Amino acid sequence: MKFNSVKEYFFRLNNAGYQLAMVPLIVFIFHYSTLHTFSLKLELSELSMYYLFMSSSMLLLIVLTVVHFYVQAAARKLVKVIGLGLKLERLGRVLLRRLVVLALVVLLMPVGLVFTHHTGFAIGFVVALLWYLVNWPTPAQVSNLLQLKGDEKEMVLSKGEAFK
Repeated sequence: MKFNSVKEYFFRLNNAGYQLAMVPLIVFIFHYSTLHTFSLKLELSELSMYYLFMSSSMLLLIVLTVVHFYVQAAARKLVKVIGLGLKLERLGRVLLRRLVVLALVVLLMPVGLVFTHHTGFAIGFVVALLWYLVNWPTPAQVSNLLQLKGDEKEMVLSKGEAFK
């Protein structure tokens, strides 16, 4: 991810995050707006829907755990890189990958809701969307991931405004 300032870096990360979050939201809103006129409900028993919901939830938890450890490991490697610009550029790629995976995880819940109409998928959607927002790349999170200190930390936390 190319950027000219720390402010632009976070601007681009935020734009990518907003765009990725819109896809699951649109699917969820579309499903609820067409709930009574259009239905793709699969004819599954209540037990089968429960197993489908639980297995997809467990799969998503495993994926989220793997992504969390991947981001932590990638950030640990970036701590040794010299230069704030290079650190931010490489971490930006990692954070974008994380946002994409999180958006796909959030998208799976409304898709499950469309096909099964099981309320667990609606609750799962809200929980997954909240997890997406908790993992939003903020200056404090980037600073902590890269273990920045001193002027570099101040530069990131103020989005480049500290030294103008």
